[in-house]
Amino acid sequence: IIDVEASDFETGIVAGTGPYAVKELVTDDHLSLVPNTYYWDGTPKLDELTIRTLSNGDTLSAALQAGDIDAAYGMAYEAYPNFENGGYQFSSIQTSRAFFGSMNMTSPIIQDTAVRRAIAMGINKQDFVNVLLNGYGYTATGAFPDSFAFGQGIQTVSFDPDQAKAGLEAAGWVDTDGDGIREKNGVKLTIRWLTYPSRQELPLLAESAQSTLKDIGIDVQINCTKDHNSIRKDPTAWDIWVSANVNAGLGDPQNFFDTYCLDESVKNSGGHHSDKLEKLAVQLRTTFDPAERAKIAVEMQQQLLDDNSYVFCSFLRMSMIMKANVSGLEAHTCDFYELTADLDIQ
Repeated sequence: IIDVEASDFETGIVAGTGPYAVKELVTDDHLSLVPNTYYWDGTPKLDELTIRTLSNGDTLSAALQAGDIDAAYGMAYEAYPNFENGGYQFSSIQTSRAFFGSMNMTSPIIQDTAVRRAIAMGINKQDFVNVLLNGYGYTATGAFPDSFAFGQGIQTVSFDPDQAKAGLEAAGWVDTDGDGIREKNGVKLTIRWLTYPSRQELPLLAESAQSTLKDIGIDVQINCTKDHNSIRKDPTAWDIWVSANVNAGLGDPQNFFDTYCLDESVKNSGGHHSDKLEKLAVQLRTTFDPAERAKIAVEMQQQLLDDNSYVFCSFLRMSMIMKANVSGLEAHTCDFYELTADLDIQ
């Protein structure tokens, strides 16, 4: 837990309750931590802990194999076999970090309900997880895994290219010039897919969707950039923004809706609006029984899926890979609490 008012994030002086405190912060390079002498739940075992940023997958794999680092998170999936021996340990768990797309409801093409439905039906979630992620993930129906009460009982369309084609045909999207891409009233069915490279799954998802959507006559133009947050604020620059977020980091559904889906949401860059969703959000904020909150959250997700204004593709199977002499480092279901006072290196 961080006291935001008492912290200075530019200098790395953070007032928090975790087992370690910031010693040195170097943007995009490394973070040095030392024990928090005021920690409330035990004594941290390491005198110093350094977190490094290694964005290149080959570099990260080589660093762990060479012993330059003791543990890694975000390893490229194709590198996993390098560590499936007695010299390394894996700690894996399903998290609520979702990979999902937000439709830009101000885009003329996206405003066509047949197009949104075709996109949802044209993404092969199962192949994405099984093939591109080597099984290290879980297909998604809604915003939350079904391990939560508010992630159960939700219905959405399945991968069905034939139905997607039929829906586009009925809506007037046809390939009249034979180039494989549909058009309507002289406008090509081109979708501008905005995403970013810092989560290795997102470029893979973009490439997978580009391939399967092309099969139904949709041209996907990928813009994978670290500047996605500034670009998404310009609604004329994209049609679907695909991102990753821990949707239930606190074990509760409200934060996701408040952040992404409502009129006042800071990340509702596509202008999504639903009268029903707004009313349900008020109910959610004023309901305190967990079972009743779960029912409202399910109804809210169903509204998003019925509108095809969001498409939820998969959830992360978080995996920490570490040397055999590391102990106390375990993947956590909320994707945030890995560094504990129990972390040690023998």
